[in-house]
Amino acid sequence: MQEAVTTMSSLQKDFVASFLRSQLATLQGVLAEIENSDRLEGGYIEESLRRIEKELCRFRRLYINN
Repeated sequence: MQEAVTTMSSLQKDFVASFLRSQLATLQGVLAEIENSDRLEGGYIEESLRRIEKELCRFRRLYINN
């Protein structure tokens, strides 16, 4: 079975790239916190990871449905 290939418009590409950059920035902040702190702020890390998880799930649903 062959899967249909779809193309993205420039606007869609910009949206996807912007969204992923935003999530990447948050992940880089979490990574920096982990690497640079002797005492980790568990609340910040946990909340950031939950927010990223929710955003990625929402984004995946949007992407699949369009």
